[in-house]
Amino acid sequence: MCQNTHNLINLMQLKFFLVVAEFQNISKAAEHLFRTQSAITRAIGDLEKQLNVELFERHHNGVILTEIGKFLHTPIKNAIEELQRIPELVYAYNQPDMPQHAQINEPYFLYNTRRLEIFSTLYLTKGMKNTASLLHITQPAVSSAIKLLEDALNTELFIRTPNGIKATAICNDIQQNIKRCLNIIHDLPNQTANFIGKLQGTVRIGALPLIRTFLLPKAITSLASKYPAVRFLTFENAYESLVAQLRSGDIDFIVGALRPQQQSSDLESQVLFDEKMFMVVRNKHPLLKKEIQFEDLLQQQWILPRANSPARQLMEDNFRNLNLTPPEPTVETGDLALTRGLLLQSNMIAVVSEQQMKYELDQGLIKKLPFDLQYTSRQIGIISRKNSIQSAASKALIHSLKVVCNASTEAVSLQ
Repeated sequence: MCQNTHNLINLMQLKFFLVVAEFQNISKAAEHLFRTQSAITRAIGDLEKQLNVELFERHHNGVILTEIGKFLHTPIKNAIEELQRIPELVYAYNQPDMPQHAQINEPYFLYNTRRLEIFSTLYLTKGMKNTASLLHITQPAVSSAIKLLEDALNTELFIRTPNGIKATAICNDIQQNIKRCLNIIHDLPNQTANFIGKLQGTVRIGALPLIRTFLLPKAITSLASKYPAVRFLTFENAYESLVAQLRSGDIDFIVGALRPQQQSSDLESQVLFDEKMFMVVRNKHPLLKKEIQFEDLLQQQWILPRANSPARQLMEDNFRNLNLTPPEPTVETGDLALTRGLLLQSNMIAVVSEQQMKYELDQGLIKKLPFDLQYTSRQIGIISRKNSIQSAASKALIHSLKVVCNASTEAVSLQ
């Protein structure tokens, strides 16, 4: 969803804020920025008015950051640094074999919130007309903004084709920086409210299947009851898509089964708990009425996680460690609603975690088969961007998740 650019904070004002904070003197900051002192004073005043806070204490010999100014300095610095990396990325892309000797000038052409919104919206829509319509501007205004960026970066960002607009490779790279920057400045009013004790804002969660049915809903309802101004937005895409959204700043963190082998150096994880998988069937399934062997199970129809998924690999490894051929699935799915429906309406066997089917197990709708899948333990946790700064609302949800997970694992250990 595109933000209303009329309500967005001015990026140039944020740059001025950082320079004033560095020099602790408006006159020196104005000289450094080649602006008049009155222009800097007016910009800081407008920023303070928009955030409804006082960022600096004025003294006869200069200015110093207030406590809220110190608090906001880090996210503002992070937002500007995201943009400052873009010329370096473009240079490295265009001159891969050339060392970067020349000092790159400050990218003032990027410190324009509307221009970045136009870029970001065009990247998503891949169409000038749709972008103009969403932002309530003309198509020439879209073209002009993109041309200015391309000219300033001396590189092509979008390719015009008969089927629409296609992003170039370097465009795919820098859009992550731009998106992260925009997400930070969108959240500044929430950060300000959080500082004065009002928890608000939107938490964007990448929710993998295992966590969706019980633990995440319980953590959200617990937090929502205490802080009604917090909003929650969940994304239920495949792991690879969620990681891409995490890198671009579209989501704050991913929660679910960890994948250490697939995790790159720019991401970090924290473990919430370990959990094994089980074989489950519907209540009153014929297998529950007889003594069965593993070989009997192989004659049944199976509902299994998708091929090449970590859960599927763990299950198949378990069978191989027992010198048994893994079962062939009748249905491959990662959808819990479909799995539940198939179990309740057939004699199929499914391999799931306890958290995925907690309600059905508690209500007696499905039962565990008495076989231990001992090689299927996996870590459940949170994945985030390394060195990213979570909002207060995100931190609160992570804390709520930890509390819920601790209570859940303690309850299981007492059973």
